[in-house]
Amino acid sequence: MSLSASLPFPPAALLAGHADEAVAPATAAASDDVLLERAARGDKDAFTLLYRRYERPVFGVLLRRAGQRALAEEWLQESFTRVWLAAATHDPARGAVRPWIYAIAVNTARSELSRKRHRTRHVSIEEAALDLEDARGGERPLAAQLDGEKQAGVLAAALGELPDYLREVVVLRCSRELSFAEIAAVTGAPQGTLKSRFHRAVAALRVRIGHREAPRR
Repeated sequence: MSLSASLPFPPAALLAGHADEAVAPATAAASDDVLLERAARGDKDAFTLLYRRYERPVFGVLLRRAGQRALAEEWLQESFTRVWLAAATHDPARGAVRPWIYAIAVNTARSELSRKRHRTRHVSIEEAALDLEDARGGERPLAAQLDGEKQAGVLAAALGELPDYLREVVVLRCSRELSFAEIAAVTGAPQGTLKSRFHRAVAALRVRIGHREAPRR
């Protein structure tokens, strides 16, 4: 049975952006910590606002892991259901709310991929553009070398060829602008390992994109 049945309001309304707009100004300005604390006490308005803050970026990560919009939407519901159910377990002393939410989403994707044995055959072209820059190499961002639909298609195809553990750090770092410290909190991997993976991933993407862009003889 899907966990999404435990959401405090219909998940379809959330995905469509039809949740109640009447949120008190004081609640709208509240920090993530305050919203999560209120959600842990059953405050649906606080949870709604927290969902709105993170729906798009979390969905973007899940879309690239799933490769299919419908599957990513399903995982989004599961992820935020787990946020709702586990709200009281978050300890501010152990980390911020943002990486905690991403960790739940990433772990949801991992468990679903393992349980259902999905294999990502492609990364959706939609929302696929990433601003990939390897500062250590002093080169232009990869996205600057391509344009428009061609950029999205070539980059999505190259990204889809990476091993999951490399794709994950690239998506979290470039697509959603998490720091390596935050990604470490999300994935459980050391920062040094993540930085190494990131540079390896960018180098691999440059090679793959170069091969696709090379003129045919």
